[in-house]
Amino acid sequence: MSDFLSKFEEAKESEKNAETVVEPSSRSSRKEKTAAAGEEGIEHDPSFKKKRRKKRLLGLAALLGLLLLSGFLFFQLAYVRLDNFVDKDISEVREWAAEHDLAIDVTPAYDEAPANQVIAQAEAARSRVRKRSTLHLTVSQGPDPEEKLALPDFMEMTRDEAAEWIEKNQASNLTIVDEYHDEIEEKAPIRVEFTNKEVSRENYHRRDVGRVFYSKGEETFEKDIEVPDFRDKTRSEVETWGKAHELELEVKEQASDTVEEGKVIEQSVAPKEKIAKRNAFQVTISLGKGVTVPDFSTILPDDAQAAVEGVTVRMRMQFTQSLPYGQLISQSETTGTVLTSKSKQGIEVVYSAGQPYIKDYRRSDILEGDLQKLFFDEFRSKGANISYQVRYVNSAEPYGTIVGMSKFNQFLPLEDTITFDISLGNQTAPAASDPE
Repeated sequence: MSDFLSKFEEAKESEKNAETVVEPSSRSSRKEKTAAAGEEGIEHDPSFKKKRRKKRLLGLAALLGLLLLSGFLFFQLAYVRLDNFVDKDISEVREWAAEHDLAIDVTPAYDEAPANQVIAQAEAARSRVRKRSTLHLTVSQGPDPEEKLALPDFMEMTRDEAAEWIEKNQASNLTIVDEYHDEIEEKAPIRVEFTNKEVSRENYHRRDVGRVFYSKGEETFEKDIEVPDFRDKTRSEVETWGKAHELELEVKEQASDTVEEGKVIEQSVAPKEKIAKRNAFQVTISLGKGVTVPDFSTILPDDAQAAVEGVTVRMRMQFTQSLPYGQLISQSETTGTVLTSKSKQGIEVVYSAGQPYIKDYRRSDILEGDLQKLFFDEFRSKGANISYQVRYVNSAEPYGTIVGMSKFNQFLPLEDTITFDISLGNQTAPAASDPE
């Protein structure tokens, strides 16, 4: 502005000097012209001088106006008037500053105002600042994440009440999750989960992340899934289709003399009928041709292992006190059961071995060392809890020979103990007497 005033004064002074220098010659010129006019008889306009002066003043005013306009435009281009940025988003202020060639210095601060909102400015609103200068703003980071909050019991609150509490307390790390539930009514609470398992209602801080689950009620679906005809289709094809349509697929298996193993025998919903997502859908898959389990009570023990073609039959004998030898005690699969390729375990059949019987092993080929295997094979493997004990005696028989038994050649109970006398071989056999 001072530059403009100095230029204006210089222009005014120049004009004065010009008038001072020109005036004498002008007067003489006018006299000469007047004389000449008098001589020639021409009239002169008495307002001429006033018009000329007015013209000069108008020119001077125009120059002054031009200078004032230039100063105004310069001031407008070099300075900018500030807005009130408080309560505005910092991104909006940055756009305004870039448009007006201003820099921004941001001081972050925790505040109840929403994050990224301007909460204070150092330069007053409506004031003018030079372009390329810096605005100093304080911007909210949101509420303090370290602040401890007294959490309410969400399990006693409706969804709307929980949402209102979260918004009011700016607990932005708490999220409301809606999920379908078959048993809990809509908008009722289901559960509360925190990412950190150590967080509870008593020690919750705004920084802690959690989810509050509310029910959307039971989910219902429109019956818009058309069921195909699965005859001659494989199990994998059915399972792929069921998974794609989110059905509750139930697969049963059974033997079939007509349907190839691994293919569908029947389906619970007829082809071309429609079902809804999450509906139950059952199919029965063929296990191939099955084998019917016979009644082993009509089969002799020696014939049992070959009685069922393609199925392993394990036959064993077991001592009993009441059933006669060869009578069926049990079979692992019920008569009439159809076995298939899935029946890997086979069939176990148990026949009666009658009562345990102990033979006479005195002075036989059975020695002390043979007794362990003998008692296992003859008694324990067949369910009889019969054991033995030994007593060493002086004898001329070879060492280890059985020379005595507490029981022999008789039937035994299912639990018993037999005592064996074992020769020490420490005596000399008596000489044979001479015949008379």
